[in-house]
Amino acid sequence: MDSTLSNRTSRELIELWRAGSQEAAQVLLARYEVRLIALVASRLSRRFEDSIAPEDVVQSAMGSFFRVTKASAKTSIKLESTVTAWNILATFARRKLARVIERETAFKRGGGWNRISFNDLHPSFSTEPAAVEADEILVDVKSVLDEEQMRLLNLILENASQAEAAEKLGVDERTIRRRMVTIRETVASRLVSQNQPDSSSTDSSAANISLPNISYRTFVLGKLLGSGALGKVYLARMQTDGQPIAVKFMHRHLWSNPKSRFSLLNEIDQASKINHPGVIKYLGWGQSPHGGPYIVSEYVAGRSLARVGHHDAKTAVQWLVHICEALAASHQAGIVHGDLTPNNVLIDDKGRIVVIDFGFATQSNHSLSEENRLAQSVDPFESTGGTLGFAAPEQISSAFGKISCCTDIYAIGGLAYYLLTGQSPHSDHAVLDTLSERDVVLTKPLGKQAEAKLVAIANLTLKKAINQRPISVGELLRILHD
Repeated sequence: MDSTLSNRTSRELIELWRAGSQEAAQVLLARYEVRLIALVASRLSRRFEDSIAPEDVVQSAMGSFFRVTKASAKTSIKLESTVTAWNILATFARRKLARVIERETAFKRGGGWNRISFNDLHPSFSTEPAAVEADEILVDVKSVLDEEQMRLLNLILENASQAEAAEKLGVDERTIRRRMVTIRETVASRLVSQNQPDSSSTDSSAANISLPNISYRTFVLGKLLGSGALGKVYLARMQTDGQPIAVKFMHRHLWSNPKSRFSLLNEIDQASKINHPGVIKYLGWGQSPHGGPYIVSEYVAGRSLARVGHHDAKTAVQWLVHICEALAASHQAGIVHGDLTPNNVLIDDKGRIVVIDFGFATQSNHSLSEENRLAQSVDPFESTGGTLGFAAPEQISSAFGKISCCTDIYAIGGLAYYLLTGQSPHSDHAVLDTLSERDVVLTKPLGKQAEAKLVAIANLTLKKAINQRPISVGELLRILHD
């Protein structure tokens, strides 16, 4: 299988198919299938979303399509272009969906319809993965502490000092210290005995990891800072010197599998070696009482791009330059970020731009072999990182290509688009919009140099086909510095 086929435009694949390439046909049909699934899913109302599986509708529609095309050698259906191909297949899918809805409605009215969970039938479409996170640990804690101990624990988690806790609880500091010892011993004995981690899993995850291990007991958790695809992030302080740090607890579905667990930690370990002020500094990792790994990084006091509010175009260009420089350093180290969004770019109190959250998406750079990726390309919505609205097509399905530096370049265009408009390039029906043939095009403003640079970056990078994007961040920096 030609590994470059999935990087091509659908128009190019059509031409190769017409010239006799069955490999091009395989990639093209995989693209159409995932697009059709997104189309059907977007047309389903809540009334039917638990009883109608979009992929089943699409499989049936494509089966009907091929039966019609094979029924007669003089069939009027011809795939002359991507437009006609899509319109024909979309028509089959819409008709099939209409018939399925008619049947479901009839079953409901007749009383013979049994409701079956959509996720039970099709787990790959689940959007609510189970997770045991840091806040879930508190559920176990509450079961072993009394009311007074929980009040003290809540004050500690709010970063209250011993003196402040003593004042609020109406006791002296000596009592506070004694209660803290009791809490620590009670919780440790309960959680360690009931949630002892699998030693083989821990050993395999720690293999070849150069980041230092930071014990769960060496810091005190504070407030929740945010949550994302990788897990939840908490502000914490080191017990020794009070240094603020950020601690991210991974979602259970990411660490319960030993291979996934190692991959995540290994990518963080590699990202920690990027020596650039615009890349978050990872300090270490550890394991919670539940057995799940957490990642410790520097705490960046500031705001994300999503929360900076009003800004002028010149400032936005400067921010984008710093982001590109950080990504260039990352790519030079062989790391693909894969989830570059306004929420994952911070501006600290001194104006420093910092790219964060490397852990989840970078594993996609090493995930499946090309043969396996193409074999699985018909599976809808693969979990290869990214945030809908900013994700590139190849992050939704490998039928559109392989995760690479070009994936980050697409996301840089998404940031340029956001800095200009305040919106993501794909907002309404994000999956279907991302997978469509249409590239994002912004109109170039007259006489406004800074805005024109942002428009140029967006139009150059937001190309659905990988082979039409710039191959390096350096090309973008030349435009921004011009």
